[in-house]
Order: sequence, then structure tokens, then C-alpha cells
Amino acid sequence: MKKLLLIAVAIGLSFPLLAQTNFRSLSFSEAMDAARQEKKLVFIDFYTDWCGPCKKMARETFPQKNVGNFMNQNFVCLKLNAEKEGKELAARYAVKAYPTFIILDSDGKVRSELKGAMDGDAFIAKLKAGLDPEQTPERMAERYQAGERTPELVNNYALHMMEQRKEKEGFEIVNNYFESLSEAERLKEVNAFLFTRYTLNIDDAKARFMVAHRDEFDATVKEEIAERVARLYRAKLIMYFSGYQLRSNLYKEEEYQTLKNEICSLGLDKEYKYAPMFRLIEGRLICNDEAYVDMCVKEYDGLEEADRSLLIMNLTRLIQTDDVAILKRMSEFIRNHLREMVPSCISVASRALEDIESRMNKK
Repeated sequence: MKKLLLIAVAIGLSFPLLAQTNFRSLSFSEAMDAARQEKKLVFIDFYTDWCGPCKKMARETFPQKNVGNFMNQNFVCLKLNAEKEGKELAARYAVKAYPTFIILDSDGKVRSELKGAMDGDAFIAKLKAGLDPEQTPERMAERYQAGERTPELVNNYALHMMEQRKEKEGFEIVNNYFESLSEAERLKEVNAFLFTRYTLNIDDAKARFMVAHRDEFDATVKEEIAERVARLYRAKLIMYFSGYQLRSNLYKEEEYQTLKNEICSLGLDKEYKYAPMFRLIEGRLICNDEAYVDMCVKEYDGLEEADRSLLIMNLTRLIQTDDVAILKRMSEFIRNHLREMVPSCISVASRALEDIESRMNKK
């Protein structure tokens, strides 16, 4: 009896975590009536059974407490399969991508529309912006052209440009704003978005400033800035580790050594297993194919899990050979570790394995 009681309590405690956002079992007309009675808007999540981002939102975002609180307070929420029970409504509102989130007033007029998966905080921010008349694309353009340069406007307007696939214009907005700021202003919490959202390359001017002043940022964002710096350095090193720089004839020893020295001088190699990555990058330059396979086998266990998968997925780029004996060893290496890989990487590794073994069989 006691065991059953404990199970019941556990279920009771965990259930809210699985369904924080209250998606109601209502018809469209019933949802409209409820919205009028409760003085709320109607939120519709148009999804499909095969849509990965839709499942991500259902699994990770909608169950969050802060998301559920905001959604339940402001909306009557519906979840409709755009290819089944929601097909007619999806056609009425011209839904063509998934997930699409539409917010309607109680007369059925579209107040805002969002597309794609995002984390909880970003989702709430986008919902709020979509309902604010000052955050409409037309109004943001007017405000920007009139000379307004608040952090909020720059962030939202640039993000809107990116979502419209106008990346060049979006980054121009961000970079012009960055250049207009003093050093002290750049370090403030309100401007951290310049670095955490719009700095994608360690060689970018914003990244160089971030590295040079990493210990001077506002205390509330210092940890996030440090994480961003570490992520950017790893992203740059992966270009060498994957063989991309080498096979694209972009490898320059001086640039690689500068990158390595900066990683070490910042102490990033103490927080992440960079040493085996360095050895594999440098070994590819001096080892023949047979010796490099030996090196991959030797260094594999010392790599971080994500880098093990990267090594396997890029093996055919790193080793380009028709030697059957080497191809056989490459095949064995991948097969020995295929089961350890996360599902998202297995398909890429499997294609590399298929390529290797097809070349073996032609000999």
C-alpha cells in the first residue's frame, strides 16, 4: 500500500512537468467562445506527425513552467494536426511550414504568427513582441529609420531580418550598432546579445572584443560570455580537426598555431580535452594514411564524446585512399564505435561506412 502511495505521489508531482501548457480539447468555435468569455486570445499550434521541430516544442518548450504560466494566462490554446483535424484551418490561414503558431483575436483575425522551434525564453519573447504594436516589422523599420537605436529595437529588428533570410541586412544592423558603442557600453548586460546571439566567428570584431575584455563584462553575463568564447574557439578548431581546412587548401600553419596558442593561453585546454584534437590535427600533416588510422584508434578514447563522433563522420575526408587494406581498417574502426554514437550522427557515419565498403568491394 505504501509503495502504491509513493507511486501515486510521484505521478502527481511529475504530471505538471509534462503538461504545463494547457492545450484544450475544444473545437475552433468553442475556443473562440472561451476566448471571449475569458478575455483571452486564441493560440493554435499547427503541427504534423513527421515534423521534428514540432516534437521538440512539445517535448522541451511547452512543458516548461514559465512557458505554461504565460500561455495559460494569455491564451486559449489549441494543438491541431495540419494534415488531419486541423487541415481546413491550416488552409484558411495559409499554413505551409511546421510548426506554425498563430495567435487570433476572438473574431478570428490574425494578431501574430511565429514559425519554427525555439527555447522557452525566446518563445515567450517572440510572443510578446508579436503582440506589441511597436514590434511589428513595419513599425520597427520606421523606428530604426528615424534613428532609434535602443538595444531592444536593434536586437528585435536584426532578428526579424534574419528570419526573413536577410542575413546581410541583419548583421549590418548589429555591427553598425556595435561600432557606435563605447567600450563601457559594450560591456553592459543590455548589450550582451551582440555577443551571445550575433557573434558566430572567433575572428569577428565582436569576438575579438569579447576575448580581450572577457573579465570586464557585467557580472550577470560574464559566465555566458565565457561559454560563448569557448564555443567559438572550438568551432574554429573543428574546421581543422574535421579536415576541412586541409582539403579546401585553406590550411595555414601560422593561423593554426595562433589559434592553438590562444586556446591554451586562455586556459580553455584545461576545461576541455583539446590535447588529442591538437595531436590528430598535427598528425594528419605528417603521418601517412596507415599511420593516421593508428593514431585515430589510439586517440579516440581520449576525445570528448562529441569529437569522437566528428572524427568518425569526417574520416573519409581526413583519409582519402583507395588502398584496400587501409579502407578495411577504416571500416573496422567505424564499425567498432558506431553503436556508441548518438542517433543524429549515426546516419552520417553510416553513409561514410557505406562509401568505404563500396570502394573496398570494387577492388
